[in-house]
Amino acid sequence: MACLGAAEGGIEVLDDVGAPVPPSAWSLVATPAGYRMVLHELHDPWQETWFVIRSDANEHFDHVDIAVDGPAAGSPVLVRIEGAGSIDTIVQSGSAETRLDYVQVHEDLGSVQAQSIGTLIAGRDVHGPVIATTPPNPVRGIVAVEAGRHITGPLLAEHGRIEYIAAGGSIGSAGDTVVIRSRYGIGTLACQAEAWLDMDLRTTAGTGTLWRLAAPTVDGQVLIDAMAPMLGADGDCFVQVDRFNGELRIEGGLSSEAPIIQLGEEGLAGRIIINAGNAGGAWASPVQLGAPADDGFLQLHGPVYAQPPELLGDGSVGLVPFRLHMSACEPVSGSIVSADEADLVSVTLRWYGPVSWPGGVPLVVEHRRLDGGGWESAPGGHFLFLPVADDPTALVVESAAPGLGFVPGWEYRLRPTGALVGDLPLAPAVAMDDAWTVEIDGSATCFGDVDGDAGVGVTDLLVLLACWGEVDGPLAATSDLDGDGTVDVLDLLALLGAWGPCAP
Repeated sequence: MACLGAAEGGIEVLDDVGAPVPPSAWSLVATPAGYRMVLHELHDPWQETWFVIRSDANEHFDHVDIAVDGPAAGSPVLVRIEGAGSIDTIVQSGSAETRLDYVQVHEDLGSVQAQSIGTLIAGRDVHGPVIATTPPNPVRGIVAVEAGRHITGPLLAEHGRIEYIAAGGSIGSAGDTVVIRSRYGIGTLACQAEAWLDMDLRTTAGTGTLWRLAAPTVDGQVLIDAMAPMLGADGDCFVQVDRFNGELRIEGGLSSEAPIIQLGEEGLAGRIIINAGNAGGAWASPVQLGAPADDGFLQLHGPVYAQPPELLGDGSVGLVPFRLHMSACEPVSGSIVSADEADLVSVTLRWYGPVSWPGGVPLVVEHRRLDGGGWESAPGGHFLFLPVADDPTALVVESAAPGLGFVPGWEYRLRPTGALVGDLPLAPAVAMDDAWTVEIDGSATCFGDVDGDAGVGVTDLLVLLACWGEVDGPLAATSDLDGDGTVDVLDLLALLGAWGPCAP
């Protein structure tokens, strides 16, 4: 060593006032992979012990180990690293109360783990993971992570908070999302290119809030308890994204009257879910797409809106419990389908959020004759209920076989059952008071009219007897009047009970 506190390669270790730190408090070894530095002595006990590490921009650190042991409080160790070219690893292995106060490198920064982390700045990329191991604390965690280009690794403050995340390029990449966790929320996340996120801030023991998110494009998932300023922060919350392709799930409501979520024109290809916790959160803040001067400018007000998904960018905004998106159904509710189109009827119903039906039949299907009569249950076995692979908000209803399902001369009403739920962890039931209807124009057949000749007679009886047994084809399915999968005596009795011409 050239002098006290200095080492080879222009590296020096100082305290907070610029005085050299005794060589007994640290060590430095040059290896083919780069410098390996160990900080191992509490050189200023019962006060703040500072290590300010300065080096030239062409120096590369393979490993920096904060191995100082000491009390959990009262003699904190504070570390700053300034001017290095790049660092592969910074880790706290000692027991002393430690804060990695500041790290600045000209090129890349690798993994960082310490009890409390201040500001990390990389001229190029932050590869991570960056992990704050603080015990539960609403004001500790990670102050800032800033990359001149990209952030590619996890950012974790599982028991603290993250105040600021910024990248001059992207965060994550396609197929490799950046995991972000922070019990007491995130202040600002901003990047100049795509953000591929696996952000889950939901918690029962913290705040789980997001204050601000700004990026040209966001993919992946952003799961939060609420949009709110971080403790000690002031100013409006916002999500400013040109195109949102992922899922933003807010456990609570959006209470501001001003637009918190501001997207580009036709900028919602993914999903926004409000009140995902189903705890009475309201949707008061409009979701804005485009600028007021844009031809396609929209403001969506909950809990329902008329605009179809294609005007949004093929995405959706939904308040739990999800309502039926009437204008997005195909055909729209109240449509009249002509008789010659009846065989082609395939109904697609859409809700304002993702749905599933793991517990049974999702819809009640009722029908009534167009020329009069009340609503009655349609045979359940005459319909199929199918998911849509690329649209989790949709449900397709099809005829189980030709001649079944939607037939001329009838109006149909479809209503949700308790089995139809939001595709969310709590599986909240969808809104139960919605009903979709369609009329199939033309002459009506009636119950038991297997051959469609407007009456129940000998021909229908012969067809039913020929199909006796398990349903194995279209005619058998038509003859299965009670929809139980078998043509048997119950269907025969039902047919005989309907004998005669169809009622006018």
